[in-house]
Amino acid sequence: MQWMFNLERFGIKLGLDNMTEFMSRIGDPHNDFKSVHVTGTNGKGSVCAFLASMLTDAGLKVGLYTSPHLVDFRERIRVDGTMISEADVVRIGNELKETMESMAKEDSEKQLTFFEFTTGLAFKYFSETEVDIAVVEVGMGGRLDATNLVNPEVVGITRVGLEHTAYLGKTLREIAREKAGIIKQGVPVASCERNSDVLSILQATCDRKDAELRLLGRDFTFGNSTTTMDGAEFDYIGGRTMKKLIIPLIGEHQMENAAMAVAIAEELLHMGYDIPEERIRTGLLKVEWRGRLDFWSRTPIIILDGSHNPDGVEASVRVLSEHGFTPLTYVVACMSDKDASGILKALSGTAERMILTQVDVARSMKATDLLGLARDEFSGPMEAVTPPSEAVRTALSKADGKGVCIIGSFYLVGEAMRWLEGNLQVEGESTETHKV
Repeated sequence: MQWMFNLERFGIKLGLDNMTEFMSRIGDPHNDFKSVHVTGTNGKGSVCAFLASMLTDAGLKVGLYTSPHLVDFRERIRVDGTMISEADVVRIGNELKETMESMAKEDSEKQLTFFEFTTGLAFKYFSETEVDIAVVEVGMGGRLDATNLVNPEVVGITRVGLEHTAYLGKTLREIAREKAGIIKQGVPVASCERNSDVLSILQATCDRKDAELRLLGRDFTFGNSTTTMDGAEFDYIGGRTMKKLIIPLIGEHQMENAAMAVAIAEELLHMGYDIPEERIRTGLLKVEWRGRLDFWSRTPIIILDGSHNPDGVEASVRVLSEHGFTPLTYVVACMSDKDASGILKALSGTAERMILTQVDVARSMKATDLLGLARDEFSGPMEAVTPPSEAVRTALSKADGKGVCIIGSFYLVGEAMRWLEGNLQVEGESTETHKV
């Protein structure tokens, strides 16, 4: 793992030439299994988790590839909900390491990035384990993402927002074009997008590719919804109507993600996959997806949320406010390529206090820089505290009985989770069961 994470020094490289050659040299494993390919700005991981859970419950052997991980790298690569073993990471990793080093030796421009290498590892594992279908989350963008070698049965596109503007473009339309780059000839697309500019890009791409576009609010929707801090219940209306579906994730945005996952399952049903309604119900109910408005503890209130852009943070804050959990002490870290000011602004209206920190990742914004931005958005008490473990400890000591929410980065959530599990015992609860 140490060797693999060291590949992060090669940064981010968008483009498929190296990935295409790498896949060819290891036997094109991505051609050995069916797939569903999902992109978007917020919610794509949740859609993947919902879909994989439903398909697994329907009796299919299902691979799931997502990023980033929270605590253990192996979270990224799963089959039927079980993480890849350490032994398989080492065995396949060593095999692929030889191939990668051979490519780089021939030409330094062929050096793979961390994400390219781990994508190859995931695809090789799915091939070896003979999955029936893999649910694959895009890493960044879509068109030039390392995952965009799969030939999916269905494409999913969640809502698109401004993100990774240094790589994907400065405008929503430019970013939408990158996301639409995963649409393949004749492959159906399900989307929960509502922005007219983005929709025009998606529809034009679908028309050009002769791909049917199914949209939330037009071709499928959800209604009669109720939400609590334990989850949500809603009716799905699409190719068929399913009453009182229940999910253990909270917020209207998660009902939207679940509805989109069901719409993708319906497309697979039309292709001959056996996915009974009862398996959709139980699959949704069983989904586990940590770090998304995740109540690690109720006494004291400790919430872990990986939202890392203004739209995602606003959605989380809205849910917490609706259920009376605000004001909160926020522990915040952001990557330097994110809209930190927008995130802080979204938090400011419900903040009792802000603790700004930074994670042990090269892209992390310095806590002192984050503090400077916070002063422009928030007038209450704030301070920069590092490392994250000390920031969480400080927040808990100063929360005055109010809740603590750790937010702004999945990397921060992962570091906080590791510290909490090792250092904080919650009265009457086991850290094994910290799930909404």
